[in-house]
Amino acid sequence: MTELSRNEGLKENSNYLRGTIADALRNAITGAVPEDDTQLTKFHGIYQQDDRDLRPERAKKKMEKAFIFMARLRIPGGELLPKQWLALEAIAAERANGTIRLTTRETIQFHGIIKSNLRPAIRAVHDAMLDTIAACGDVNRNVICATNPDKPKLRAEVLGRARHQQSPASAHPRLA
Repeated sequence: MTELSRNEGLKENSNYLRGTIADALRNAITGAVPEDDTQLTKFHGIYQQDDRDLRPERAKKKMEKAFIFMARLRIPGGELLPKQWLALEAIAAERANGTIRLTTRETIQFHGIIKSNLRPAIRAVHDAMLDTIAACGDVNRNVICATNPDKPKLRAEVLGRARHQQSPASAHPRLA
């Protein structure tokens, strides 16, 4: 029998990727979550980071890093409705650093979420009928479609293409 890698062993012993994430998020003493939970949160579409701009100043003062989180959304079917976009704008303004980042991986990320805002941000994502599950880690990626309601014909064409993209080969005709 092959020995599992550290992350595979962590997943196997994590109670279905729960680990101690819930307890760690309730711990107000630190802005971070423990290393094992940091690895598990990736499978929930969440990365723990620290504010690089504040790193040198905080290190000089022997302070804890200014921990923040990034959440990457999974957009099922690649379709994001205009009302979902508006909900995401509100989440970015209320729970993150005010930005919505469209990624080269064809999804959306929120940056600058402090630990106390993480649960409400993810809850609001769910309320918008979206989620972050399997948006990071060792999983397949997704394709999104433009949401511009002023160009319905173009939107329909792009949506058809997004739904058609099933594999990397179909995204590049020369590889098909």
